[in-house]
Amino acid sequence: MQYYKSLLITVSTALIVGASLPRTARAQGLEALSLSSSLLVTQTTVRPYTIAMPPFYTLNTRADGGHYDEIGYRLAAAARWRLGQAGLFVQPEVAYASTTGQYIGVEYVVPNLPGWTPFFTFSHSIKRWELAPLVGWYTTRHGYILAGPLLALNLREADILERPGYPASGAIYNSLNRSVEPIQLAAQVGIGYLVGRFDFSLRLEQSLTPYTRRFTFERNTYEYKQHIRQGLLTAGFLLYKRREQAAPLTR
Repeated sequence: MQYYKSLLITVSTALIVGASLPRTARAQGLEALSLSSSLLVTQTTVRPYTIAMPPFYTLNTRADGGHYDEIGYRLAAAARWRLGQAGLFVQPEVAYASTTGQYIGVEYVVPNLPGWTPFFTFSHSIKRWELAPLVGWYTTRHGYILAGPLLALNLREADILERPGYPASGAIYNSLNRSVEPIQLAAQVGIGYLVGRFDFSLRLEQSLTPYTRRFTFERNTYEYKQHIRQGLLTAGFLLYKRREQAAPLTR
């Protein structure tokens, strides 16, 4: 998406320009404690596009005609520690995120009714706990960039019963839900700006390991690999903010 490219260009510009801008002197140590909420725009990619499950079922993993952008949310708590006077800091975060994956169409053949192929849709409910040990650098007095890895602990949906009128729908749903990897790695990069006790940031997240790899249905295993990309628009509030120290006078 175009705004993803714009974000990366902005981060690069901040790296180049920020080094020459003055900064207020700050002591090392705990600098802030914050709570934040994020608006997520989630994009999932699924391979392969078509999964045949003979003799009756076929999965179309691009049932919406392409990438599916879904809106979700993320709630996080973070601490920020200053590292010396060079503008570096570490920011560990603990978060809970909830969004939805791409729609998948499940077509099936009804015996004794040739030419009629009804279908139903499925999408993963992506819910997870996240641990993110991020590292940042102040490019200006209030502006910064940050990046780092993210460890996601994915939650699986509970099994469901058959949906009336859709043969094997419950079994297919449950097979796909069980395919979710319990642990997933991702990476984040972003830019932020402090306004008083408010902390605003724009981030891009990309999964490094798959959300799913394969699933098993009626003792057969099928490749079913998904990756997740997200844009995060984040607004935070600093519950604690250490006062800045005046820079020493030079003679």
